[in-house]
Amino acid sequence: MSPVEQSRRHAGRALAVAGAGVVLALLIAFAVARLASQGRVEVRLGSDTFAEQRAEDAAEEIAARGPILYPDAAGGDRDIYLQHLGDDPEEGWVVIGARPPGVPRSCSVRWDPEDEVFVLLDEHGEVAGECDGREFPADGTGLPTYPVRVDEDGMLDVDLNAAERATSTTAG
Repeated sequence: MSPVEQSRRHAGRALAVAGAGVVLALLIAFAVARLASQGRVEVRLGSDTFAEQRAEDAAEEIAARGPILYPDAAGGDRDIYLQHLGDDPEEGWVVIGARPPGVPRSCSVRWDPEDEVFVLLDEHGEVAGECDGREFPADGTGLPTYPVRVDEDGMLDVDLNAAERATSTTAG
């Protein structure tokens, strides 16, 4: 026998609170879905630019070892090379896509230090199928490029989304 009398009213209150929570969640989901369908919701995660490298350090590394490959950690479709042409770390920067448009991910360009060109090869470094061994000059002509500048702190600032922003502002 318990000295405290049990109450059945708590179960009813808990059910009412849970029901109100479900209704509120559904209303929020409906509102978000409606806003998204009207094109008024813009999801922005992270920065619009890639600024991870000091220009002077990168220029020295590229002079010693060749262009720096940055694999796309997000979607895997925009691997890039950071290339520096010339002697001035403030100028001569080029950011190059690692594959020509329409070429599968199994192909990408590799830097040939002997001939100072990018060569389109398969994942094993060989010429095969669409990975036809085409060569591209050191400045990336024929490959996608991205705007890059050196900011006031001497950091490289690469704008990987410039083309998407330009088309979304002109298309709307």
